[in-house]
Amino acid sequence: MSVSINELIAKREEIKARKSQKLTIETSLGEVVAKKPTTLLMTEALGLDGNNDEYIVYNCIVEPNLKDKDLQKAYDCAEPMDIIGKLFEFGEIKAISTVLIESVGVGKKLDHAIFDEAKK
Repeated sequence: MSVSINELIAKREEIKARKSQKLTIETSLGEVVAKKPTTLLMTEALGLDGNNDEYIVYNCIVEPNLKDKDLQKAYDCAEPMDIIGKLFEFGEIKAISTVLIESVGVGKKLDHAIFDEAKK
């Protein structure tokens, strides 16, 4: 049986809270805190040539603040996103990105069934 409008309305706050959850990820630097990627962020990342993992990591990690200008200056970053490559190994960038992408359901298997409505 499909979910009803009333059920969706009743779950509004639960759904909103689930979408705004933060994740802790253990990295070579220690624990970092990240927000889940939004649909817009995922769409932007998919449109990039080769830097989509770095883009997701850069825009989702909130603690420590990788966008901090002093941090970027200390690591001699020519571009703001360069901090990702300065702090993390290539494979770790991919692993962090994968955790973030999976947190929003990408690759999740869903139960499904095919049905035919009886013609009257």
